Amino acid sequence: MARRIIVSIVLFAASVAIAQSSKPHDGAFENQYVKMSVLPGWTVTSSPPLTKLTRGKYVLTINSIYTHASGIEGGRFGEATSYMPSVTAVRAGVEGPWGTTCSQDRPDQKLVINSKLSLSNLYTNDTKANVNDGCKFPSGKRSAWFGALYVGAGTESEYTITLAYDTSDVNALPLKGSPELTRVLNDVQAMLKTLQLKPPLVISRIEPASARPGEKVTIYGSGFNLPDGNVRPSFVKLRGLEPQQLRISPDGNSLTFTLPTSILVGTCPPGYILKNENCVTEPPDYDSSQDCPRGQVGIRNACVEPIPPGDYQVQVLGSMVQSNRVPFSVLPPTPTPVTISMLYSGHGISPGKTITVRGTGFTVSGNTVRIGNSEVTNVPSSDGHTLTFAAPTPSAAELTTSGAYLKASVQASVENAKGTSNVVGFEYWYPSPNALQWQSGGIRMNDPV
Repeated sequence: MARRIIVSIVLFAASVAIAQSSKPHDGAFENQYVKMSVLPGWTVTSSPPLTKLTRGKYVLTINSIYTHASGIEGGRFGEATSYMPSVTAVRAGVEGPWGTTCSQDRPDQKLVINSKLSLSNLYTNDTKANVNDGCKFPSGKRSAWFGALYVGAGTESEYTITLAYDTSDVNALPLKGSPELTRVLNDVQAMLKTLQLKPPLVISRIEPASARPGEKVTIYGSGFNLPDGNVRPSFVKLRGLEPQQLRISPDGNSLTFTLPTSILVGTCPPGYILKNENCVTEPPDYDSSQDCPRGQVGIRNACVEPIPPGDYQVQVLGSMVQSNRVPFSVLPPTPTPVTISMLYSGHGISPGKTITVRGTGFTVSGNTVRIGNSEVTNVPSSDGHTLTFAAPTPSAAELTTSGAYLKASVQASVENAKGTSNVVGFEYWYPSPNALQWQSGGIRMNDPV
């Protein structure tokens, strides 16, 4: 698998949730994420997505799924190496994750694996600036090795390769050019030349290949049970789409979800319109009457619309991991005598706020709007295209708590003498009456909703 190489050093945050297995190896090693040859004398510990190879106090770690907080080149050295004991020992007095690396980065200090992969070796550099910055060095004048690292990126995920020495004593670090260190670096170079990184998420097929909003869809493949991976399906050109009722099989080989009935559409700043989920310059004489209405100045409004039918691509995403893409078609909904084309309520929906529904087939009176377990009856429509009413309060069974907020995912439809409309889903999201909130002068209890 071809991989594009980057040189950024970023935050290591991968968590481990699968039981470890450890044994000496002499030959090939393979798991869900890597395949490589292991030389005699090295022990492999597999704790996906981490693979660790140890020999004595040397620890070679391959992190196949490298999650981080920033892509700033060179800006996350301290965090990326904080779990490496030998690096921590040398940087014992350095404040913060940024600043000096306590070493001198020179081309001749790199461990070259191939034309695209080179580990940067860290050798102590006791210049005055490094000493003043808090670096701790071995006694004596000889330079010591205290780590090696590499960060790379491919089409699916970023990954790291690090080599550390298991000691907190800087005087125990291997001296530069020592026979033992030379032998270990040669071993690491030879083993990494055989390294094959596997795609962490793979889609083999999707069934059915086309569906209507509200129908169930299953994606088959592998890797969907990534540890703390926040794995979910994603429509490449419908980023505002949130699949419902997501279920991942225990073996990680299938993922089932309900195709949502609607998508959240945002507004753009004045002078711009939304096109293909991007804000572009508004053309002359543009008719914006059917667009999501703009909110107050400085506030971007959001509206709920039915999913537009069409041909799309679906992929599976995790924490900074993405699978291959497969085609999928959203079929038009079954025609109904009454239709909902848009639903909105200013900046967010909460009980009592005014909801506006746009569509067709509304009657002058007698429209009933069903929202979750609630009903708003006899809503009038003077033009047959617009309904306006106060948002009902969700039932206790529909509410969930998210921090200081209450949340309810509900479905809305309209019924009158002509029939029943299509269904669109939206979300209540409002402060809990009992939540503490900051205000000028201190903390107060939130006003009842």
